[in-house]
Amino acid sequence: MVVMLTRIRKQVKRIIEPLAETLAGANIRANYITVLGLIFAIIYFLEIMSYNIILGIIFLIISALMDAIDGEVARVSNTVSPFGSFLDSTLDRVEDILYISAFIFLGFSSYLVAIAVGLSLVISYIRAKAESLGLKMEGRGIIERGERIIFVLIILLVYVIVNKIVSVYIFYIFLMLTAITVIQRFYVVYSLLRK
Repeated sequence: MVVMLTRIRKQVKRIIEPLAETLAGANIRANYITVLGLIFAIIYFLEIMSYNIILGIIFLIISALMDAIDGEVARVSNTVSPFGSFLDSTLDRVEDILYISAFIFLGFSSYLVAIAVGLSLVISYIRAKAESLGLKMEGRGIIERGERIIFVLIILLVYVIVNKIVSVYIFYIFLMLTAITVIQRFYVVYSLLRK
């Protein structure tokens, strides 16, 4: 499954790079794209809440695409800024909450969904704190944010195409891998700080 997620991620990157260059050429600012990502995430949440799962999936993909593009647009247009980085990171956390907590409306255990949200935020916090201490954390852990979003998408697609039971089992795998990633990142930081 992890190999499949890596392949998907590489394919998405091939789409993103030319799209980001086009948007940068049209003078569309990265921060606007970041905010659009949040707006689409809210629409996704509302659609799942209303049980419009197909529409929810569409808005999830658009939101994730905005999130993937904004940083690339900033780099291509040479407009990377501390505020842009702060805005992107902050709105990413809000989007993470929306993406995962929407599962409650599909009948998933609210306790396990809450744990998944919490673990997801802890993964991001560990990276932010570690990088503030000068440690490199990108690529550390079995599933980073991109993979977690892909997992959310897969769970929703399986829910629609197969059935709820299978999607719940995939959610359990997602939850387990998220917990493992927290442990991995904590151990990496612990090891590096002890040196």
